[in-house]
Amino acid sequence: MLHTDEQRQSQDLDFVVAEQITNDEFLDKGYKIDLQRGRKFTPRGYKIDVYHERSLNDILLEYIIKTADTIPVDNKGTTVNTISLEGLIVAKFRAGRDQDIEDLQRLSIRCESKIDWNEIKNLTKNDVEYHNIEQAIRLYTS
Repeated sequence: MLHTDEQRQSQDLDFVVAEQITNDEFLDKGYKIDLQRGRKFTPRGYKIDVYHERSLNDILLEYIIKTADTIPVDNKGTTVNTISLEGLIVAKFRAGRDQDIEDLQRLSIRCESKIDWNEIKNLTKNDVEYHNIEQAIRLYTS
């Protein structure tokens, strides 16, 4: 949503953090925690996944943090750091769920001219994955 500026009903939010956040810190910020299921929810009820030690669809967390895009979210100067467009495209492509494919279609239509293909190349595992992503993006925009 932040890259396309289009609303959609999110099923969850993924957070990448440089330092681990304790359950007490989440609770202090108004988050809810279901200890039995090991799930966390925002104050608005969105399920969140927090990545601190493992990669996000084989994208290193250090890379995500280093290349994050800063996007304004209101007219008061509030910004949010979010995964780069290229990182999001690769992560969505690798996840491959129905919602991820829909997200890729939206990203392709709204952001094709902004894609840094050299960065996509750097993130992909091999030429086959790169060409599959390139082909998918081109298909969605045609």
